[in-house]
Amino acid sequence: MGLQQERAIRTRRLMLKSAAEVFDREDYASARLSDISARANMSTGALHFHFANKEELAQAVVSEARGTLWHAARTAYERNSEPLQALTDVSHTLSQLLSWDVVARAGLRLDNDRSRRGREQFLHAWHAAVQRLLDRARQEGSLAQQVHLQAVTCAIVAATTGIGVLIKGGEAERTQLAFTGFWQGFLPGLAVPDLLGRLNPGGTTELVEYALATSRYLPCSPEEALGTERAASGVS
Repeated sequence: MGLQQERAIRTRRLMLKSAAEVFDREDYASARLSDISARANMSTGALHFHFANKEELAQAVVSEARGTLWHAARTAYERNSEPLQALTDVSHTLSQLLSWDVVARAGLRLDNDRSRRGREQFLHAWHAAVQRLLDRARQEGSLAQQVHLQAVTCAIVAATTGIGVLIKGGEAERTQLAFTGFWQGFLPGLAVPDLLGRLNPGGTTELVEYALATSRYLPCSPEEALGTERAASGVS
């Protein structure tokens, strides 16, 4: 990678982080490009050179957030063979990531902002992930017979997304407690009795920490992240 390309990547990351900090503080409608450019210590004209308008910049923040959250969730999922514990661990991983990563946090909020078009990318992806894990739990005999898959999927998605949107920076401990409390109340209605005692509503600490650690310094977009992973695995 040449020096000019490295500089362009650093500039883009600075812009996205500055935009995320403003979007995290303001809603989409109230955020101004002049505030974002000032936070990045650059002119509004320089910002427009990279992004045509506020929506394009917001979409870039959402895209980077999606890549980071997707990577963290997949890491937590792949390292846990029990689907209900995997679901719990994924939710804890995402919540901790939202607590310390302003781009992930702002991206989630932008995705749920009703003043924008083309929203709910996270919501649809999270719904699909929850449904897959519950389907797997039923197939493996982990899920209690009385559980209605569609109803429970909607309930988990609504509750966890709602908590996620309310997360603020620097609230990792409080966020961990909130999700632990949610799963303490929810898992007894999901799991078969023989499994319940082996599930940890607080998440598998070492697994969550590993997923977070591998997601801290990802490239700026899901496409870049995928390219990095393919290069590391030797896939062309």
